[in-house]
Amino acid sequence: MSDNDPVKIKVDQITEEMKQNRNLGDYIKKKPWPDKYLRTHEVITLYRREVGGNHRLIYTVKGRNEDKVYHLLDLLTHKEYDRLFGYSTT
Repeated sequence: MSDNDPVKIKVDQITEEMKQNRNLGDYIKKKPWPDKYLRTHEVITLYRREVGGNHRLIYTVKGRNEDKVYHLLDLLTHKEYDRLFGYSTT
């Protein structure tokens, strides 16, 4: 991905917002969480953030308040996201 790629620019903007301790993502209900996040990352919270019209950023938040750390886990297309979480694809 080049530095001028619109998706990369949007992910960089989201990362900056996270540094300001702003969690603007949507909580993903626990039931459809894929095993890969549970096994590999041992997540206890999982969020998604829309990146442009066709991409979803998957992340988790660990710690609280000033100790809060955001872990970016995946950047998926909308179709990949639907498939991974078991939603019907469009």
